[in-house]
This record gives sequence, structure tokens and C-alpha cells, in this order.
Amino acid sequence: MTIGKVITSFGRSFIVDVNSTTYEAVTKGKKNDFVVGDIVEVHIINNEQAQILKLLERNNLVFRSNQHRMKIIASNITQLLIVIAVKPNFNINFLNRCLVFAHSQNITPVIVINKNDLQESSEFISSIQKLYQDKLHYRVLSISTLNHDITKLTPLLDNNQSLLIGQSGVGKSSITNYIIPNANTLTNTITKSETSGKHTTTHASLYNINHNSVLIDCPGLHEFGLSHILVPDIINYFPELNGLQNTCKFRDCKHNQEPGCTILKALQENMIDKERFKFLQQITLECNQKGKHLY
Repeated sequence: MTIGKVITSFGRSFIVDVNSTTYEAVTKGKKNDFVVGDIVEVHIINNEQAQILKLLERNNLVFRSNQHRMKIIASNITQLLIVIAVKPNFNINFLNRCLVFAHSQNITPVIVINKNDLQESSEFISSIQKLYQDKLHYRVLSISTLNHDITKLTPLLDNNQSLLIGQSGVGKSSITNYIIPNANTLTNTITKSETSGKHTTTHASLYNINHNSVLIDCPGLHEFGLSHILVPDIINYFPELNGLQNTCKFRDCKHNQEPGCTILKALQENMIDKERFKFLQQITLECNQKGKHLY
């Protein structure tokens, strides 16, 4: 049995790495729901081509979703590198959704603040560190590809299968190019108004840093799927609320103004940040509006 890893997906065709040799691969039959990071059984056809025969069990999945569909991005991730920046448009809800998702899939999250060379970044970095690093104890790194201080990120990549994820324009492709100089990842500059990013990566790609370390870059995202999370489990993914699971008086508590709500009490006692509380209310409301799951 020959085992390979999917390193690029182009819809119905794939690039598979088998013992450091790459092959263009197609699937057996009509099955084509393989993604970057998948470990697969393959049949080698010739020096350039292979056929994917079977998917081996996945440890986890990373995907994006909306009300209508779900798209899988990658699998078997051990570390989620959430790249944010003060420009073009920072969305705190996107960051919070990424963190919740990482917890739900047992993936270690790391917040990577890019573009620390910008004048506006100083106050932004301080606010992120104060909440997410000092209070919530997430690992937070501040880097800039222009200042060449990205080297502080490289030790975290050792012995991990890391996925770079973030909104368009935050610099994921530039980070990939710095870590993997031969990646030849296309990069774009931000528009003059600096209010929106341009999609520069069109599909997820996997790069082997060394024998035990992998980096995956994926397209910029506007939404991040939480459709797999059950309503009663939401609080499990807020580290500041550890120990408060299932302690509200009512099981279907919306944490709004219900009597006996321990989350409201936690807010009053400053156990949870006001913005994080609003986010918790938002996704709880989404749960109750759409049924058993979040979208």
C-alpha cells in the first residue's frame, strides 16, 4: 500500500506528495471530496501521475460555511495561525469565530498580528495583547514581513501542520513567501483606499518546511464556519467561562436577561470582556434562530 498526502486541490484534480515526490492525481470513480492535508492511499501510474484510491481517517477538518453550503479547506491541522492586521479591515468577530472553531476541533490557535511596522499598529497591538494574551492566555505574536522580524514565528512551526488563515489583505501570502522562498505565492498590494483586501490565493496549498513541519496557506475568508457546533457546547469554547457550563437556571438560556443566568453574573464580575459577551450573545441567538447548529 502506497501512502501520500494531498498538497494541492484543483477541484477534480490534485497534487499528491509521496515520499517527497509529487504526482498529478485523479480519483477513483466520482469521489472528489479530498482536501489539502488528507492522507490517502494511492496507486502510482507513472513518474508523473497517480490515482487516489482511498481516504485515510482524518483527525479534524477546517471549513468555511454560510447558510447555504459548507466548503472544506484543509484537514489534519495541529495549529491554526490566525493572521490579523490593523489594515485593511479588522473584524473582531472573525477573530473570535476562528478561536471558537479552533477549540471545537482541538487545534491550537495562535494569533499573528501582521504589519506591526504601520504607525496605526501600536495601539491595535496593545489592545489585542491586553485581552487575548494577558487575560485569555492565547499566544499572540506581532510581526512584519517588511521588518524581517518574522523569524519569531518560525520556531512555532516545528513539528506542526499549521494553517494560515485570515481575511483578505492581511498578508498571509507574504508570510508564506518569507517562510517558503520557493513557494512563488502571488501577492497583491492593498487598494489605495486601504479599505478592502484583494484575494491573492485561490486555493489552499501545502508546503513542507522540513520532514516534520508543514505550512498551509489558504484564500482570504470573510466568514468562518461554526455550523458543526451544538448549542449546549458554545460555552466550552470560551476559556474565560471555564467551569460555567450548564450552570444557567434555564438550559436554553440566551444569556440576555433571563433570571439565574451565570454568564450575566460573570459579565457583572468582569470575568468576560464586553465585546466577547456580545459575541457570545450573537452566536447564541443564531443558534436559537436556526435550530440546533450555528452558521
